[in-house]
Amino acid sequence: MYLIEGGFAMKAAVWYGYKDLRVMDVTEPKIKPGYIKVKVAWAGICGTDRHEYVGPIFIPVKEPHRLTGRVAPLILGHEFSGIVTEVGDGVENVRVGDRITASGNLVCGECEFCKSGRINICEKLGFNGISDDGAFAEYILIPKYQAFKIPNNVTLEEAVLTEPLACGVHSTKLITNIVGSLKGKKVAIVGPGMIGISCLIAAKLAGAEKIMVIGTGNTKEALIKKLGASIYADSKKVNVIEYAKEWTNNGKFDVVYECVGLEATLKEAINISKNGAIVMVMGVYEKEPSFPMNLFQEGERILLTSQAYIDELSIVLDAMSKGVVRPLEIITRRITLDRIVEDGFEELLKNPDSHVKIAIKIADLE
Repeated sequence: MYLIEGGFAMKAAVWYGYKDLRVMDVTEPKIKPGYIKVKVAWAGICGTDRHEYVGPIFIPVKEPHRLTGRVAPLILGHEFSGIVTEVGDGVENVRVGDRITASGNLVCGECEFCKSGRINICEKLGFNGISDDGAFAEYILIPKYQAFKIPNNVTLEEAVLTEPLACGVHSTKLITNIVGSLKGKKVAIVGPGMIGISCLIAAKLAGAEKIMVIGTGNTKEALIKKLGASIYADSKKVNVIEYAKEWTNNGKFDVVYECVGLEATLKEAINISKNGAIVMVMGVYEKEPSFPMNLFQEGERILLTSQAYIDELSIVLDAMSKGVVRPLEIITRRITLDRIVEDGFEELLKNPDSHVKIAIKIADLE
């Protein structure tokens, strides 16, 4: 530990622009009222982080963010686990020494959505690592409302998967608010990445018994089946639309999650959905897609979208504690912060089908 301008130095991965992520010394954040300082143990590279690495999409580069007032450069990362080292005035929900993970939502607390509890669609919504400094660092400062305590029988490494898994739980809750239980429903998930897997796990928790996951290539097939999918369809080998008809006895699917973010996969999701089906869009689109509205409208399909989560992290942590969810199976590579570019982002760009979650070990805290 040593001093630099403004305080003690820490290592962090700072985003400056397109493929310009620098591991460098920055000033360790200082505690302030209503905030929690966390020493980061593990952090996860999200699909959103990968999009920003070759973006930006959401990182503010010219106009300051509407909530935080920040512009790039920013420390990336919003999936993490760690141990509380300091708490600011007014913080009562955690104490120094607590093991926590966190929501990534940054919210105003004042708009109609925040006041109604729908903080994930706050009018000024931001995220750690995109709208303010994030978790690819030795320490992170978070507002008190983001913290979730980790059960004693869940490790810090396991807990790093809490945030992305909560995305699937939230989207599935939106679906079950309409159809009730997924028991007896035929479910398809387009995309076997982290978000697709979060939807697979959430759909299983919601009662789905017949789930098809669709991907490109078969590198993830064994994992997908181990996590509970009934069948995996490799779009390189089969005509997905015809295969889906065959597997559902020509009935197509009651619920389809689109978890890729491409026009082609969106149309595929719609084409394998039955009349009256729900299509849940989870993918992040770098390019705005065209939409087959006539097909969609004629079948009285329902289009849903999902944004992050509210408090679903607690559901995921409880499922981990009970052994219902085994998150370590999802981590496909473990790296160190100093290798985040070469072994993390560049690896994901070169071999996207080989990975689900690349986890970064930042400190050995257990």
